Amino acid sequence: MSNQGEVYDNVEGILAKLHVLRDSCAGVMHKEESNPNLIWFQGAETLLQEAVDELQKALSALEGGSA
Repeated sequence: MSNQGEVYDNVEGILAKLHVLRDSCAGVMHKEESNPNLIWFQGAETLLQEAVDELQKALSALEGGSA
């Protein structure tokens, strides 16, 4: 556990998992151009990027003590 506390560690863990999932979608998208599910992966990557961005903001707020 970090010095930031349990909530910080939980958000950090979620963020790490979302990074892996987002990068997996991007990897599929770039490797399988003819994939019939390409649109799904593009949408998933976009939604995951938004989640990553919002959680990164929350993590920064927790680091700064504003939460």
